[in-house]
Amino acid sequence: MILPKNKWIIQYENNYNDSEIIDILHKIRGIDDYIKYQNLGFKDFYDPFLFKNMDIVIKKIKLSIRNNEKILIYGDYDVDGITATAILYRALKDKGANVYFKVPNRFSEGYGLSLEAVDEIIEDEYNLVITVDNGITSVDEIDKLLKHGISVIVTDHHEQKEELPHSDYIIHSYINHDYPFESLCGAGVSFKIAEALDMEFIRKYVDLVMLGTIADMMPLIDENKAIVNEGIKRINNSNVLGLRMLLDELNLSIKGIKDISFNIAPKINSLGRIGDASVAIDLLIQDDVDKIKSDIKALLDADTLRKELTIQNTDLAYKLIIPSDNVILIYSPSFYEGVLGIIAQKVMKKTGKITGVFNVNQENYARGSFRTIGDYNILEMLEKNSDLLDKFGGHEKACGVSMKASNIKELKERLSKEVSHIIGYESTIDCTVRLNHTLVTTQFVNELTKYDMQDSTFIFKDLQVVSTALLAEKHTKIKAKLSTGQFISIMVFNDARLSFNLANGDLIDIVGELNINSFNSYETLQIIAKDYKVSSVQIIDYRNRFDFKQAAEYFDKENGLILRDNFDTISDLNLLIQEQDPSIIYLAPIDNNKLDGIKVTDSKLLREAIYLISLKYESNEIMLQKELKISKYLLNNILTIFEELGLITRNNGRVQNLPRERGTKVNLENSKTYQEFKEQNEVVSLMRSDIKIIKKYVLEALE
Repeated sequence: MILPKNKWIIQYENNYNDSEIIDILHKIRGIDDYIKYQNLGFKDFYDPFLFKNMDIVIKKIKLSIRNNEKILIYGDYDVDGITATAILYRALKDKGANVYFKVPNRFSEGYGLSLEAVDEIIEDEYNLVITVDNGITSVDEIDKLLKHGISVIVTDHHEQKEELPHSDYIIHSYINHDYPFESLCGAGVSFKIAEALDMEFIRKYVDLVMLGTIADMMPLIDENKAIVNEGIKRINNSNVLGLRMLLDELNLSIKGIKDISFNIAPKINSLGRIGDASVAIDLLIQDDVDKIKSDIKALLDADTLRKELTIQNTDLAYKLIIPSDNVILIYSPSFYEGVLGIIAQKVMKKTGKITGVFNVNQENYARGSFRTIGDYNILEMLEKNSDLLDKFGGHEKACGVSMKASNIKELKERLSKEVSHIIGYESTIDCTVRLNHTLVTTQFVNELTKYDMQDSTFIFKDLQVVSTALLAEKHTKIKAKLSTGQFISIMVFNDARLSFNLANGDLIDIVGELNINSFNSYETLQIIAKDYKVSSVQIIDYRNRFDFKQAAEYFDKENGLILRDNFDTISDLNLLIQEQDPSIIYLAPIDNNKLDGIKVTDSKLLREAIYLISLKYESNEIMLQKELKISKYLLNNILTIFEELGLITRNNGRVQNLPRERGTKVNLENSKTYQEFKEQNEVVSLMRSDIKIIKKYVLEALE
């Protein structure tokens, strides 16, 4: 039995056909007319001047361009910030602006507008600063710019604090309730300014805002869906030369959202995590082919390093987890700051708990990233403890934090206390429906893809395990059989343990996504697992497997029981099973000596042995072993039985035959050793039985 890591919330209980499920998936997303939804496009973009302040912002930008003022776009180092910067840079450059851009260094400056950056801006004599994907919490920094006569336009979508910046020019996606749609990302807000400057701009660079929208995991509804629909159409023939060349380099044709979220966004993001995010912006605004080639090389090199660092840091993070903690806060000087968010996400998924991962530098200063589960708003929780923090910001699901390392312990205690007061604190997974095995087809996956529903989560029940394999020492691949007779692969990432805790024939339930895996032009159906469970008692047979020692490191030591053939009696074995009440039983390899143990009570062998001994007054044990062709262990126990029955005496390897009356019968049961082996051999015989016989015995013992 394997318990799930999360609570599964099934949204719709009944069996449904494919069209009904498509309807349900749209309903969950609040979409009534999904034909209209799939056809959202340019015609459904809202007028950018519905934003409060948009008219005065555009007037201010046009005035700055007309006066040839020095304009700085101040962005961010993630994909949303990178694309937001590139969008506005292109829009202003098209209008002839004297425009520059800057993104903070993740490591030396951190997120957002800092006072150090403000000093540089003042020194460089900029006239206008436009923040994109940041700025709404930078009250002090913007005040300093304003005091030095530098105008500031704030464009952002992050949550604000009580006090807003004292600028007259704020464009924010949900502070302003006049705009009909509040879920634009930073690139989306930047895009609306570009659109207000030039309505034709949207058709040229819509794929850039599409990248930011998908990468920042914004809800794909309303105007976001319109942006994504048009962006997906545009990107393979993008007006952005750097994007076209990147796709060519990757030999990739964008077909849908997953191609962006898995193959493009992480690579663009890697420069902000590993190197200099300005290189990624340069890639998106540059028209020099040689420079773009150099940028692409830097991007791919950074992505390779990001993957390596993610593996190393994930392994370290897992070792630092304290399972009994109800909030996970882990820190180390060895954590690479650029992948803290990725690691926090992985630890959160593994533990099902609110997670913070911190790098602590030589000055004992900590920078960290938080991820949360379910409906628990980590931003609100951090706000309650802001006295311990120097800087924090983000969303309700993910936050960045800067603080003294000495405050981490206190923060952990406070968060743990708060979580302990939350009733029902546990990780949950929303599952749309239980998917009938008849719908596990490429046709159904294509339907999901058609409607951008590939990320839908289903329950797959009673998949019969055919085989398991450990991949790259950390992933589990399962081959399973459906009730239709069809086979399917199941990928469980970052879970080596599972590959050693499944037996062929086990029925496993999976929560996950259904997709098509393409490799060397060969497509196969695949489930990407998010969670799993096995409801019945399991018996896993390691009796003839070479990997028992390796596997034992991954056994469920709390709920499992390793059965060996070393019990004295069936009663002892039965009692142990009843006392332990295991949910999973591992059958250990057979002890070779036990094979000989079965022969100790073999009447034919015993008669042959006593006959050879009776031929001589005195025999040599070495010679007897050779003549009988048995092991020393077996001979020793046979001779012990004969001694106990008064048939022989032994001394220093010599065996003397004791005379007895002809026809005298010997009762083997009078030998204690014989009785012990007879009882033990019942255990050994059972432990060598067919797995079905052992399972039947175990289940009866557990009743």
